[in-house]
Amino acid sequence: MNMREIRALPAAAFAALALLVPITSAASAPGGFSEDEMKLAAGLLARHGVVVLAETTPEGGPKAMTLAVLVNAPREEVFKVFENPENFSFLSSLFKENKVEDSHGSSKAWTWASRHKLFSFTGTNTISLFPPRRVDIQIVNSTIGSGTFRFDLRESGKDRTLLVLSGILGVKSSDWIIRYLLGGNPAMQQAMNVAIGIVVVKGAKDMAERMVRGKPLGKRRVAGPAGGETRPCPAQELVALAPLLARGMVVLVDENKGGRLRQITAVESVAAPAARVLAAVSTPELYPKMVKAISDVKVGSKTDEATEFSWTLGFSVFNLSSRNRMTRTPDGVAIDGLDGDFAGARWRWQLAGADAGHTIVAYHGFVNIDATTYVLKMSLKREPYLEHGIMAGSNMVMLRAVRRAVEAR
Repeated sequence: MNMREIRALPAAAFAALALLVPITSAASAPGGFSEDEMKLAAGLLARHGVVVLAETTPEGGPKAMTLAVLVNAPREEVFKVFENPENFSFLSSLFKENKVEDSHGSSKAWTWASRHKLFSFTGTNTISLFPPRRVDIQIVNSTIGSGTFRFDLRESGKDRTLLVLSGILGVKSSDWIIRYLLGGNPAMQQAMNVAIGIVVVKGAKDMAERMVRGKPLGKRRVAGPAGGETRPCPAQELVALAPLLARGMVVLVDENKGGRLRQITAVESVAAPAARVLAAVSTPELYPKMVKAISDVKVGSKTDEATEFSWTLGFSVFNLSSRNRMTRTPDGVAIDGLDGDFAGARWRWQLAGADAGHTIVAYHGFVNIDATTYVLKMSLKREPYLEHGIMAGSNMVMLRAVRRAVEAR
């Protein structure tokens, strides 16, 4: 039976076939944290909402992602989130119409759909439960690709659980719309993985905490202000990230009270001296050479204290433009969106020289995404945590582009 014939099977028949695929062992999901890294992640979560490690292959493609979140609920209660896939629309509103098609012991196969005005995504997944410590999920057949994922549940103090998601979604078998939006860019593929991963772990946290408090499951809501002054990482925190930075890029998610995003911080070790990195990020005219999506950079007033410039960011289905002000900081540069689509946005490049040839680069940022375009506004209305995911993906792509440019010099 070839792939075309498999795709033509009815959902129930495909689900039954999916259960014949051996459920992979825990080691088969790429990524994950060691015991020491688990402790490091738990410490970071005392200050951040989500901790992410994004690993790449030697060729620059996405290798694995690992995300950690602290859930205020006992491990046994968090595990209940995964027991019935038909409730997964409460985990994320991106996944609707969840229906269990077949089951065998502790394993189930279910179908899902995410329907939009112009296109829809559908798929068949399998889930295997190992209570109360592990959940394995395979995306066996879907229009967004295929992949293997693992949830680890660790006790972390009284009535708290460290929830860790690891794995990777491959998009080679996805529908054309996904491949078109990603444009064959490996950094975009990794950013999409992390964006979806953040939505899922945040959704699982919310769902578990509502269940343990006896609140009914329903549409996820966030409230309160978003954004704020960018906060650099303490020097000791950047030093502590060394074990994770040796494996890949670290992403830290910070929220305001009420669940709105405060900022995303992407951190990476760059094989270039700090002066070279600073020269690149503080020169707007160089941005189009580093990032293909950036164009029409025009520098206005320029003094020793500040530089005003405008730019356009081109995406697959829309463009966004703004006028910005760049100012020097003691450890890098800060950029404020003055007007246009990014009015009120804040970005900050923070540099810490590890040695003469390496620099730890932290890129902090917030954009009021739901004020940019109607498409994004409606997306966030449907799934509020896309605010976190989209901003994380954007910062990852920008940092990776700068790293590639300065290391190539």
